[in-house]
Amino acid sequence: MDFHNLSLALHEKWERAQDAIEASGLLERFFDKVQAYYCEAFLDNELTWYETVYGQDELQEFKDDAIKAGFTFTVQLVDED
Repeated sequence: MDFHNLSLALHEKWERAQDAIEASGLLERFFDKVQAYYCEAFLDNELTWYETVYGQDELQEFKDDAIKAGFTFTVQLVDED
C-alpha cells in the first residue's frame, strides 16, 4: 500500500469515527454546561453553612444533608455571566 492509499484509508476511518461521535450525541453532552447553584443553610435563622454546588445530583445531596441535619436552606441559581 503506498502513502496515498494509506492516507486516504486513515482519513476515511477518521471520518467514520467523527460520524459515530456525532450520531451518539456524546459531544453535545460533553459540552453541555452544568448549572451552578449557590446554597445557604441556616440553623435558628443564623447562616451556618454555604457552598456552590454543580448539577442536580450535588444540589440534591446538599438538600438531603441540610434536611437531615435540621437546617433550613435557600438555593439561588448562579448566572452564567
